[in-house]
Amino acid sequence: MSQETKIKYFVYIRKSSDREDAQMLSLQAQKRELKKSIKRTGLKVVGWFEESASAYKKGRKEFNRMLGEIEKGKANGILVYHLTRIARNSFDGGNVIYMMDDGLIKEIRTPEKAYYSHISDDKFIMQIHFAIAKKSSDDTSQFVRRDIQSKLLKGEYPIGAPVGYLNLNKDGIITGKRHESKKQFMLENMADKEGRELKRVEPDPLLAPAIKKLYEYNIKGIYSINDLREISYDLGIKGQRSQKMLTKSTLKVVLSNPFYYGAIPWKGDIHEPDDLPRETAHDPIISKKMFNKSLEVLGLRSKPRSQTHNHRYTGMVRCGECDSMITAEIQKGITYYRCSKKKGKCSQGYLREDKFEDQVLETIREYVFPSEFVEWALDVLRSTNKEETKRIKNLLAIQRKRLTETEDELRGLLKMKLSKKNLNNDYLDDEEYLSQKKELKKEKKQIREKIEELENRNDNWLEQCEKFFNFTMNVEKRWDEDDPEDKRLIFKVMFGSNAILKDKKLLIKANNPFIKREKLSDKSKWRALRDGFRTLDWAEVYEDLAFVGGRFGDFRKIKA
Repeated sequence: MSQETKIKYFVYIRKSSDREDAQMLSLQAQKRELKKSIKRTGLKVVGWFEESASAYKKGRKEFNRMLGEIEKGKANGILVYHLTRIARNSFDGGNVIYMMDDGLIKEIRTPEKAYYSHISDDKFIMQIHFAIAKKSSDDTSQFVRRDIQSKLLKGEYPIGAPVGYLNLNKDGIITGKRHESKKQFMLENMADKEGRELKRVEPDPLLAPAIKKLYEYNIKGIYSINDLREISYDLGIKGQRSQKMLTKSTLKVVLSNPFYYGAIPWKGDIHEPDDLPRETAHDPIISKKMFNKSLEVLGLRSKPRSQTHNHRYTGMVRCGECDSMITAEIQKGITYYRCSKKKGKCSQGYLREDKFEDQVLETIREYVFPSEFVEWALDVLRSTNKEETKRIKNLLAIQRKRLTETEDELRGLLKMKLSKKNLNNDYLDDEEYLSQKKELKKEKKQIREKIEELENRNDNWLEQCEKFFNFTMNVEKRWDEDDPEDKRLIFKVMFGSNAILKDKKLLIKANNPFIKREKLSDKSKWRALRDGFRTLDWAEVYEDLAFVGGRFGDFRKIKA
């Protein structure tokens, strides 16, 4: 009797909308493939479990129910399309391996391979698969956090803007369901008149005035919340999906959202307008005074903020004890930085701004490149520019070929869908067609963006590198000039929001590609450093360092 005939299998099918699952087959497609495998091998299947859920965290309902049934002895094998369907987190992966060690699960099978509980190499390979899947998910999560932080530093809202505003893509086109041709025309006309580029978030030309009017009604203090619901509906402010009158709770959110006076609220912190680069941050619809009055009328007014001055480093430094943001206040004409204590009690004291800046300058000096190294590095980089240009041209050729192949795949997919042989969806059903079409269009867009990026790098990578070196050589001098805005920009560019203040000591580390001066003392390592600079993706570097443009010639906004 074969191993398979002794085992009763549960089939587990999972599909998630998470980024790490983007290339996985649909539930229906997985089911079809597994049925073929069952027919081919003659497996004894005693139950099917199917769900749409992420495996990044534990707690999947159907998965846990299946393991519970296995513990009761109703099955001792699992059939899945791929091992990543089982787990992308260490808890579920470890639990399955433990159940195999206990003999509750005799075998886990995919259409390509079987993994047996009595073979240690099989379990080891499974652990590797689970670890790789977890690493992929962790990297995705880290990328998302990094992307959010980058947007916040640029003054951009990381998620969809609230009613009264419109989200725009990098080409200035309104995204999502709020897109209307009339609004698009009005925004473009407005930007042309003002002689500027459209931002990633713009006030809705039709609803922004309605939001302001709603606040004006509220601060009069004579209307009930139900009155305001009706007023908002008459003004055209409705539920985005239902298009019905706003609920009481939603209306209160609208009337207490700091976003409307130009701030960015994010995870308990409020990034004030003065702390945001005006070139990219959204424009306010109402004043801060009107917002505070609205909170007062709603009974939600917070404690008055002491930050009425241009504090240089708020929004970029966290408390090393409680992880709250560092705030600032002025006492007898002197600025002090301290923990905001938004996350609870904290024992940290105050630090004078001049003492704060002395520590920043001390750190900056550690990253000032010596002129000898810069001259040598630039000479070598210029001499290899031709080689780099040739390399990028080769990459462009590869990407353009990929673009042609993707376009051919799209045309082939359509032909297959419309084929007479596919009338009953025998080869490609609607769900699979739409899914594959979506992925191919996504890939096509990514390739085009990569081509555009390579074309830009081909033109200006050496120029951007020279600007970066020039900045590092002159940053100490610029700091000494004591321009408040320059100091804030220097801090943001070099250290981002990675600074920590604890026991009056500032703990900061410069962003990539800044390198400590001490590492340049050994000339034998210069060649490796030069190669590192040469291969950097400078468009990405400029994006990560949040070059907010305008004041410094070498900080002008360079689009990737």
